Amino acid sequence: MDEIQKFAFSVDEAAMRAGLGRDAIHAAVREGKLEAKKKGRRTLVTAGALRRYLDSLPALELPPAA
Repeated sequence: MDEIQKFAFSVDEAAMRAGLGRDAIHAAVREGKLEAKKKGRRTLVTAGALRRYLDSLPALELPPAA
């Protein structure tokens, strides 16, 4: 069965998809780092906004192996 891809996620869904906590998603929205939309009382994060936010995070830099 084909899975329908969603265009927008609730805060809980965005957190689950990104592997982050709800507080981290809310903080990113408050800080202007993650764009969110409002529809009534619901806060929605588009798939594109979530991808841009994750892509904007710094890359993990490990020290060279000894």
